[in-house]
Amino acid sequence: MARQIHPVVVGTAGHIDHGKSSLVTALTGTDPDRLKEEKDRGLTIDLGFARIKIADGRLIGMVDVPGHERFVRNMVAGSTGLDLALLIVAADDGVMPQTIEHVDILNLLQVRGGLIVMTKIDMVDELLVEVAQEEALELVKGTVLEGAEVCRVSSITGEGIPELREKLEALAMSVEPRTSHGPFRMPIQRVFSLPGIGTVVTGIPLTGTVRPGTELEVLPLGNRIKVRGIHAYGGKVDEAVAGHSTALSVPDAKESGVHRGMVCAEPGVFSSGDAVDVDLTLTKRSPKLSHRVPIRFHTGTVEIRGQLLLLDRNEACPSDSLVARLELDENVACHPTDRFLLRLQNPAITIGGGRILRLEDSGRYRRKDLGAELQGIVDAGDKPEARVLHELEQAGSSGCAIDDLSRALSLGDGKVLEMVEALPEVEVHEKAMRVFLREQVAVGERELLESVDRMLARRPAAASIKRASIRTTRSLPQQLVEFVFEKMQSSGRVRAGRQGQILFLDRLKPLPSADQARFDKILSECESRGFRPPRLEELSAAAGLSGDALLSLLDRAQDEGLIDKVAEHYYGASIVRGMLHAVRDNCLANDEVLDIPKLRDGLDTSRKFLIPLLEYVDSLGLTVLRGGVRRLLPSSAVSRELGAEGQ
Repeated sequence: MARQIHPVVVGTAGHIDHGKSSLVTALTGTDPDRLKEEKDRGLTIDLGFARIKIADGRLIGMVDVPGHERFVRNMVAGSTGLDLALLIVAADDGVMPQTIEHVDILNLLQVRGGLIVMTKIDMVDELLVEVAQEEALELVKGTVLEGAEVCRVSSITGEGIPELREKLEALAMSVEPRTSHGPFRMPIQRVFSLPGIGTVVTGIPLTGTVRPGTELEVLPLGNRIKVRGIHAYGGKVDEAVAGHSTALSVPDAKESGVHRGMVCAEPGVFSSGDAVDVDLTLTKRSPKLSHRVPIRFHTGTVEIRGQLLLLDRNEACPSDSLVARLELDENVACHPTDRFLLRLQNPAITIGGGRILRLEDSGRYRRKDLGAELQGIVDAGDKPEARVLHELEQAGSSGCAIDDLSRALSLGDGKVLEMVEALPEVEVHEKAMRVFLREQVAVGERELLESVDRMLARRPAAASIKRASIRTTRSLPQQLVEFVFEKMQSSGRVRAGRQGQILFLDRLKPLPSADQARFDKILSECESRGFRPPRLEELSAAAGLSGDALLSLLDRAQDEGLIDKVAEHYYGASIVRGMLHAVRDNCLANDEVLDIPKLRDGLDTSRKFLIPLLEYVDSLGLTVLRGGVRRLLPSSAVSRELGAEGQ
C-alpha cells in the first residue's frame, strides 16, 4: 500500500509541563508518550511520534520532544530533522529556562519556520495570557521564529485547536519539501525489534530515497545492511523519502550494534571521522570559552563528547562567529552543510551551533593555517562549484580525485564529473578521474619542460628522456605529470620513444650546419660498418668529437630513429631492420626455431656482435629464449609489422 505523505515534519519545543504532549494528542489523536515510565511519571523522556491528516488527505509527521533539561540530548535528536516547530509556552508560566534553550536550539539548527502556541489558556485570565505572549514574542526576536503567528489553545477544552490545525496545515504547505534527489542518508532516531520482522530503525531521511531490497551502509560502523521493508505513518510504503519519518526493516542489523546516533546511508558516498571543522556562532547567553574547552557535539541524532579547538583566537565570547575544529572522543558520521549544536560538558548548557564545513581524521595541524583554510571554505559559500574551486586551490598541483570531491559535496561521481567539465577554470583527467585547476596544469607543463631542459642542458641536440627520470622531479606530483604527458601526446607535442623514453618533438629543431655535418658523418659510419658496428671511441675519431658533444648527437640520431645502440655498439637503423627481417625469415624456414650458425653466416658477423644482437631481438619481443633455443613469436606486434613490410 502506498501512503500519501507530504514530506514535511513538525516538532514541538518548550519547557517541561507546558503541555507539548497533550497538544500533540489533541491535534492527532495519538498520545506520543509511548514508554511506561513516561505514563507513570507524566513526564516525556524520549521522542514521541504521531501523524496528522491535512485537508487533502495526506499525512504530515509530528515529533514530540522532552522539555526537561536532563533530556535535552533527546530533544536535539528529534529536532535535527524538523522542518517546522511549534514553540509551546504555557499561559500560566510564561517563558521558562527550557523555553529559552529550546528557542536557541531551533535557531541554531535553522528550523525553517513555525508557530508560537500559548497553551493552558483555560487556566488563567486574559491579562496573564497577554503577558506570557509578550514574553514569547520578545524571546523569538532575531531568531528563525521571529514573525511567527501566535495561536492560543486549550488541550482540555479544545479551544483554538481547529484554528491551530488550519494555520499549521497552511504553513506546512508553504514549506518546500526536502530534496529526494542525491544519495540516501538517514540519522537513526530509534532501534527496536518486532516479532516476525526483526530489527527496525527509524529516522527522518535528510536526502534521497530508498526502496526495499536496497543495501545501505551503517556509519560510522561501516557495516552493510539490506532494507527488507519500509513503513511510514502507520502503513507500508514503496519507498522512504527525504522529509518524512520512516521505519526501515533491517534484520541484518541485529548483530551490528546499531543504535541512535548512527547513520544509514547509500554505501560508499559518505564518510566518518573524529575531527569536525565548523562555522560556529555562539549564543548571546554563552559564557566565555577557552581553547580546548570540553564540549558535547550534537548533529543528526548523535551526541559525542570532545573539545573545542579555537584557531584564530585564544578566547571566544558570547555572540561571536568563528571557524573552529571539534576534536571528538569517537568517530561521527556527518556531512558538510549539516547543522550542529554545541553544549558544554559541565554545566550542560547550549552554547552555540552552526554549519559543518568538513569532516576529517584528527591529526597534527597549525592553528593559524587551519583557521585560514576553514575561512576560505566559508568564503566560498554553499554553491558546489565554489566549493570545488576551493578544494582544488587547497590541493594545489596534486588536484583532487572525483570520488574525493563527491564525498565533499555529497554528490554522485557522475554529477560531480558533469559539473567540473562545465567549469572553465578546471581541466579533467578522465583516465585517472582527477580534476586540476587549469592554471596548475599550465604551470605544470611549463615546469615539466623546464625540468627537461635542465636535464638535457649538456646534450642540447637530444630530444628524449626516460619517463622514470621525469617522475622523480620533486616539484611536480606524479598525478599532474601523467596528465600533462597525456595532453601533450594528444596534441602531438610528445610521443613514446625508444626503450621507455619520452620524445619531445618541439626539441627536434634543425641542427647548426657544423653539427649537421658531424651528424651526417656519424650516420655514414654506422651504416657503412654493417654488422661490425663502431664503438663510441671509433665514432669519436670519425666525427672529431668527444664527451657530451658527441653523446648529444648520438642521442639525436637515436631520437630520430636513424641509429640503434646495441650493447656498446651503434648500428645504422636500416642495418638493424634488415637483421630483424633476417631473423624472422630464418625462423620461418626452420619451424620457427632460430638457426644461429646460418644467421651468423648470412649476416657476415661474429659471435661477439651476434649475441648482443639476439638479446636485443628478444627485448623487442620478436623471439624468446627457452631451454637454450630461440623461437619466433609470430603473433608479436613486431613480427606482424615485419610480415607486412615483406609483402
